[in-house]
Amino acid sequence: MRSALVVNPSKGGWERALEAVSERALSAGWPAPTVHLTTRAETGRAQAMSAVRAGAQVVIAAGGDGTVRSVAQALAGTGTELGVVPIGTANLLAHNLDLPETVAAAAQVAVTGSARPVDLGLARIDDEVEDHPFVVLAGMGHDAATVAATRPGLKERIGWPAYLAPAAVSAMRRPVPMRVRHDDEPEREVLAWSILAANCTRVRAGVLVPGGLVDDGLLDVLEVIVRRPVQWVGVAAKGALGWRRNVSGLRTRPSTELTVTSATPLHIQLDGDVIGPARRMQVRCIRHALSVRAPARTGLP
Repeated sequence: MRSALVVNPSKGGWERALEAVSERALSAGWPAPTVHLTTRAETGRAQAMSAVRAGAQVVIAAGGDGTVRSVAQALAGTGTELGVVPIGTANLLAHNLDLPETVAAAAQVAVTGSARPVDLGLARIDDEVEDHPFVVLAGMGHDAATVAATRPGLKERIGWPAYLAPAAVSAMRRPVPMRVRHDDEPEREVLAWSILAANCTRVRAGVLVPGGLVDDGLLDVLEVIVRRPVQWVGVAAKGALGWRRNVSGLRTRPSTELTVTSATPLHIQLDGDVIGPARRMQVRCIRHALSVRAPARTGLP
Protein backbone atom coordinates (compact mmCIF):
# COMPACT_ATOMS: atom_id res chain seq x y z
CA MET A 1 0.00 0.00 0.00
CA ARG A 2 1.51 3.31 -1.08
CA SER A 3 0.94 6.10 1.41
CA ALA A 4 1.74 9.74 2.01
CA LEU A 5 1.82 11.84 5.15
CA VAL A 6 0.77 15.50 5.01
CA VAL A 7 1.91 17.02 8.28
CA ASN A 8 1.60 20.49 9.77
CA PRO A 9 5.01 21.31 11.31
CA SER A 10 3.57 24.23 13.30
CA LYS A 11 1.70 21.82 15.57
CA GLY A 12 3.36 20.44 18.65
CA GLY A 13 3.98 16.73 18.37
CA TRP A 14 4.31 16.63 14.60
CA GLU A 15 7.63 14.77 14.88
CA ARG A 16 5.93 12.07 16.98
CA ALA A 17 3.21 11.81 14.34
CA LEU A 18 5.81 11.36 11.61
CA GLU A 19 7.61 8.69 13.60
CA ALA A 20 4.42 6.86 14.56
CA VAL A 21 3.01 6.74 11.02
CA SER A 22 6.35 5.59 9.61
CA GLU A 23 6.61 2.81 12.20
CA ARG A 24 3.03 1.61 11.60
CA ALA A 25 3.52 1.62 7.84
CA LEU A 26 6.69 -0.46 8.22
CA SER A 27 4.90 -2.92 10.52
CA ALA A 28 2.12 -3.29 7.95
CA GLY A 29 4.65 -4.11 5.25
CA TRP A 30 4.13 -0.84 3.40
CA PRO A 31 6.87 1.20 1.75
CA ALA A 32 7.88 4.26 3.79
CA PRO A 33 5.30 7.03 3.33
CA THR A 34 6.29 10.09 1.35
CA VAL A 35 6.28 13.13 3.63
CA HIS A 36 4.83 16.52 2.69
CA LEU A 37 5.08 19.51 5.06
CA THR A 38 2.41 22.19 4.98
CA THR A 39 3.18 25.90 4.94
CA ARG A 40 1.22 29.07 5.63
CA ALA A 41 0.64 29.46 1.89
CA GLU A 42 -0.08 25.77 1.15
CA THR A 43 -2.08 24.26 4.02
CA GLY A 44 -2.42 20.71 2.71
CA ARG A 45 -4.46 20.67 -0.48
CA ALA A 46 -1.55 21.05 -2.90
CA GLN A 47 0.52 18.52 -0.97
CA ALA A 48 -2.29 15.95 -1.00
CA MET A 49 -2.93 16.49 -4.71
CA SER A 50 0.74 15.89 -5.38
CA ALA A 51 0.60 12.68 -3.34
CA VAL A 52 -2.42 11.42 -5.29
CA ARG A 53 -0.72 12.16 -8.62
CA ALA A 54 2.30 10.19 -7.38
CA GLY A 55 0.10 7.15 -6.76
CA ALA A 56 -0.64 7.32 -3.01
CA GLN A 57 -3.55 5.06 -2.05
CA VAL A 58 -3.79 6.48 1.47
CA VAL A 59 -3.02 10.08 2.44
CA ILE A 60 -2.67 10.68 6.17
CA ALA A 61 -3.24 14.19 7.53
CA ALA A 62 -1.38 14.98 10.74
CA GLY A 63 -2.44 18.36 12.07
CA GLY A 64 -5.49 20.26 13.22
CA ASP A 65 -8.90 20.70 11.62
CA GLY A 66 -7.52 23.15 9.05
CA THR A 67 -5.02 20.61 7.76
CA VAL A 68 -7.66 17.88 7.66
CA ARG A 69 -10.15 19.94 5.67
CA SER A 70 -7.48 21.06 3.18
CA VAL A 71 -6.38 17.47 2.57
CA ALA A 72 -10.00 16.34 2.41
CA GLN A 73 -10.74 18.81 -0.37
CA ALA A 74 -7.91 17.36 -2.44
CA LEU A 75 -9.03 13.76 -1.90
CA ALA A 76 -12.76 14.29 -2.50
CA GLY A 77 -13.98 12.04 -5.28
CA THR A 78 -10.56 10.52 -6.00
CA GLY A 79 -11.04 7.22 -4.20
CA THR A 80 -7.81 7.79 -2.27
CA GLU A 81 -8.42 7.07 1.40
CA LEU A 82 -7.89 9.65 4.14
CA GLY A 83 -6.25 8.85 7.45
CA VAL A 84 -6.21 11.33 10.32
CA VAL A 85 -3.69 11.77 13.13
CA PRO A 86 -5.20 14.61 15.20
CA ILE A 87 -2.65 16.97 16.77
CA GLY A 88 -4.71 20.17 16.72
CA THR A 89 -6.97 21.99 19.17
CA ALA A 90 -10.53 20.77 18.64
CA ASN A 91 -9.94 17.84 16.25
CA LEU A 92 -13.61 17.84 15.30
CA LEU A 93 -13.64 15.11 12.63
CA ALA A 94 -11.48 12.84 14.78
CA HIS A 95 -13.89 13.41 17.67
CA ASN A 96 -16.90 12.41 15.53
CA LEU A 97 -15.17 9.30 14.18
CA ASP A 98 -14.10 8.16 17.65
CA LEU A 99 -10.44 8.27 16.65
CA PRO A 100 -7.96 7.68 19.49
CA GLU A 101 -6.54 10.78 21.14
CA THR A 102 -2.98 9.50 21.41
CA VAL A 103 -0.71 9.91 18.40
CA ALA A 104 0.46 6.30 18.39
CA ALA A 105 -3.07 4.84 18.51
CA ALA A 106 -4.37 7.27 15.89
CA ALA A 107 -1.48 6.38 13.59
CA GLN A 108 -2.41 2.71 13.98
CA VAL A 109 -5.98 3.44 12.88
CA ALA A 110 -4.76 5.57 9.97
CA VAL A 111 -2.76 2.59 8.69
CA THR A 112 -4.98 -0.38 9.62
CA GLY A 113 -8.45 1.10 10.15
CA SER A 114 -11.56 0.45 8.07
CA ALA A 115 -12.49 2.97 5.38
CA ARG A 116 -15.85 4.66 5.98
CA PRO A 117 -17.77 7.04 3.70
CA VAL A 118 -17.90 10.64 4.94
CA ASP A 119 -19.65 13.64 3.41
CA LEU A 120 -17.85 16.84 2.49
CA GLY A 121 -19.29 20.31 2.92
CA LEU A 122 -18.45 23.12 0.50
CA ALA A 123 -18.93 26.80 1.29
CA ARG A 124 -18.88 29.72 -1.12
CA ILE A 125 -18.29 33.11 0.48
CA ASP A 126 -19.70 36.31 -1.07
CA ASP A 127 -18.82 36.41 -4.77
CA GLU A 128 -15.76 34.17 -4.61
CA VAL A 129 -15.39 31.68 -7.45
CA GLU A 130 -13.73 28.90 -5.46
CA ASP A 131 -15.41 26.82 -2.75
CA HIS A 132 -13.98 26.40 0.74
CA PRO A 133 -14.20 22.87 2.22
CA PHE A 134 -15.41 21.81 5.64
CA VAL A 135 -15.93 18.35 7.03
CA VAL A 136 -17.77 19.06 10.29
CA LEU A 137 -19.20 22.55 10.81
CA ALA A 138 -19.81 25.88 9.07
CA GLY A 139 -21.20 28.87 10.92
CA MET A 140 -22.02 32.52 10.27
CA GLY A 141 -22.59 35.02 13.06
CA HIS A 142 -21.57 35.22 16.69
CA ASP A 143 -20.29 31.63 16.88
CA ALA A 144 -17.64 32.54 14.30
CA ALA A 145 -16.91 35.77 16.20
CA THR A 146 -16.27 33.60 19.27
CA VAL A 147 -13.70 31.58 17.34
CA ALA A 148 -12.09 34.77 16.05
CA ALA A 149 -11.81 36.15 19.60
CA THR A 150 -10.09 33.05 21.00
CA ARG A 151 -6.37 33.54 21.61
CA PRO A 152 -4.21 31.19 19.49
CA GLY A 153 -1.59 30.82 22.23
CA LEU A 154 -4.20 29.74 24.75
CA LYS A 155 -5.62 27.19 22.29
CA GLU A 156 -2.15 25.69 21.90
CA ARG A 157 -1.74 25.42 25.68
CA ILE A 158 -5.12 24.14 26.86
CA GLY A 159 -6.97 23.02 23.72
CA TRP A 160 -10.70 23.49 23.07
CA PRO A 161 -11.54 24.88 26.58
CA ALA A 162 -9.88 28.10 25.37
CA TYR A 163 -13.14 28.82 23.53
CA LEU A 164 -15.24 28.90 26.72
CA ALA A 165 -14.43 32.42 27.96
CA PRO A 166 -15.01 34.12 24.57
CA ALA A 167 -18.20 32.06 24.20
CA ALA A 168 -19.53 33.42 27.50
CA VAL A 169 -18.97 36.97 26.24
CA SER A 170 -20.49 36.27 22.80
CA ALA A 171 -23.56 34.68 24.39
CA MET A 172 -24.65 38.13 25.55
CA ARG A 173 -24.53 39.65 22.07
CA ARG A 174 -27.76 40.61 20.39
CA PRO A 175 -29.06 38.63 17.41
CA VAL A 176 -28.73 40.20 13.97
CA PRO A 177 -31.08 40.19 10.96
CA MET A 178 -30.28 37.50 8.39
CA ARG A 179 -31.99 35.99 5.38
CA VAL A 180 -32.00 32.19 5.12
CA ARG A 181 -32.88 29.88 2.24
CA HIS A 182 -32.99 26.09 2.56
CA ASP A 183 -32.63 24.11 -0.69
CA ASP A 184 -35.14 25.47 -3.24
CA GLU A 185 -37.50 26.97 -0.67
CA PRO A 186 -38.33 30.69 -0.59
CA GLU A 187 -35.93 32.92 1.31
CA ARG A 188 -37.11 34.07 4.72
CA GLU A 189 -35.91 36.61 7.27
CA VAL A 190 -34.71 35.56 10.72
CA LEU A 191 -33.26 37.37 13.71
CA ALA A 192 -30.45 35.06 14.70
CA TRP A 193 -27.43 34.89 17.00
CA SER A 194 -25.85 32.51 14.52
CA ILE A 195 -26.69 30.07 11.72
CA LEU A 196 -24.72 26.82 11.60
CA ALA A 197 -24.62 23.91 9.17
CA ALA A 198 -23.37 20.72 10.84
CA ASN A 199 -22.10 17.57 9.15
CA CYS A 200 -21.61 15.81 12.46
CA THR A 201 -23.23 14.36 15.56
CA ARG A 202 -21.02 16.05 18.15
CA VAL A 203 -19.07 19.19 18.80
CA ARG A 204 -16.87 19.77 21.82
CA ALA A 205 -17.98 20.25 25.45
CA GLY A 206 -20.37 17.30 25.11
CA VAL A 207 -22.77 19.16 22.81
CA LEU A 208 -24.80 16.92 20.49
CA VAL A 209 -26.34 17.71 17.11
CA PRO A 210 -29.52 15.59 17.16
CA GLY A 211 -29.83 13.64 13.93
CA GLY A 212 -26.52 14.86 12.56
CA LEU A 213 -24.41 12.24 10.77
CA VAL A 214 -21.21 12.53 8.79
CA ASP A 215 -22.43 10.22 6.01
CA ASP A 216 -26.14 10.90 5.39
CA GLY A 217 -25.78 13.45 2.59
CA LEU A 218 -27.41 16.16 4.68
CA LEU A 219 -26.34 19.22 6.62
CA ASP A 220 -28.20 19.70 9.88
CA VAL A 221 -28.90 23.41 10.08
CA LEU A 222 -29.07 25.05 13.49
CA GLU A 223 -30.78 28.45 13.62
CA VAL A 224 -29.73 29.93 16.96
CA ILE A 225 -32.44 32.52 17.59
CA VAL A 226 -31.72 33.40 21.22
CA ARG A 227 -33.09 36.84 22.16
CA ARG A 228 -33.06 36.56 25.97
CA PRO A 229 -30.29 35.06 28.13
CA VAL A 230 -32.71 32.58 29.74
CA GLN A 231 -33.21 30.92 26.35
CA TRP A 232 -29.64 29.60 26.48
CA VAL A 233 -30.86 27.12 29.09
CA GLY A 234 -33.09 25.42 26.54
CA VAL A 235 -30.38 25.56 23.88
CA ALA A 236 -27.89 23.94 26.27
CA ALA A 237 -30.39 21.25 27.26
CA LYS A 238 -31.20 20.44 23.63
CA GLY A 239 -27.51 20.13 22.81
CA ALA A 240 -26.50 18.17 25.90
CA LEU A 241 -29.48 15.80 25.99
CA GLY A 242 -29.92 15.29 22.27
CA TRP A 243 -33.52 16.53 22.09
CA ARG A 244 -34.83 16.43 18.53
CA ARG A 245 -37.64 18.89 19.19
CA ASN A 246 -37.05 22.60 18.73
CA VAL A 247 -36.77 24.91 21.73
CA SER A 248 -37.48 28.63 21.94
CA GLY A 249 -33.88 29.63 21.21
CA LEU A 250 -32.95 27.01 18.63
CA ARG A 251 -34.53 25.55 15.51
CA THR A 252 -32.96 22.63 13.65
CA ARG A 253 -33.70 21.02 10.30
CA PRO A 254 -31.81 19.07 7.60
CA SER A 255 -30.88 20.59 4.24
CA THR A 256 -28.65 19.72 1.33
CA GLU A 257 -28.01 23.37 0.48
CA LEU A 258 -28.22 26.54 2.54
CA THR A 259 -27.73 30.23 1.80
CA VAL A 260 -27.32 32.78 4.60
CA THR A 261 -27.20 36.50 3.81
CA SER A 262 -26.64 39.48 6.08
CA ALA A 263 -26.70 43.21 5.30
CA THR A 264 -23.96 43.62 7.90
CA PRO A 265 -20.70 41.71 7.26
CA LEU A 266 -20.32 38.85 9.76
CA HIS A 267 -17.58 36.40 10.65
CA ILE A 268 -17.75 32.91 9.13
CA GLN A 269 -16.04 29.83 10.53
CA LEU A 270 -15.34 26.54 8.78
CA ASP A 271 -14.21 23.76 11.12
CA GLY A 272 -12.86 26.44 13.46
CA ASP A 273 -11.01 28.47 10.81
CA VAL A 274 -12.33 32.03 10.52
CA ILE A 275 -13.13 33.68 7.19
CA GLY A 276 -14.49 37.13 6.58
CA PRO A 277 -16.29 39.19 7.68
CA ALA A 278 -18.61 38.54 4.74
CA ARG A 279 -22.22 39.13 3.74
CA ARG A 280 -23.14 35.77 2.21
CA MET A 281 -22.38 32.12 2.87
CA GLN A 282 -23.66 29.37 0.55
CA VAL A 283 -23.06 25.81 1.71
CA ARG A 284 -23.83 22.43 0.17
CA CYS A 285 -23.17 18.81 1.04
CA ILE A 286 -21.43 16.28 -1.22
CA ARG A 287 -22.52 12.81 -0.09
CA HIS A 288 -19.79 10.20 0.44
CA ALA A 289 -17.15 12.42 -1.16
CA LEU A 290 -14.51 11.01 1.19
CA SER A 291 -13.35 7.60 2.33
CA VAL A 292 -11.88 8.01 5.83
CA ARG A 293 -10.05 5.39 7.88
CA ALA A 294 -11.77 4.92 11.24
CA PRO A 295 -11.83 2.34 14.03
CA ALA A 296 -13.74 -0.85 13.33
CA ARG A 297 -16.42 0.24 15.80
CA THR A 298 -17.55 3.87 15.50
CA GLY A 299 -20.71 5.87 15.92
CA LEU A 300 -21.28 5.63 12.18
CA PRO A 301 -23.99 3.23 11.00
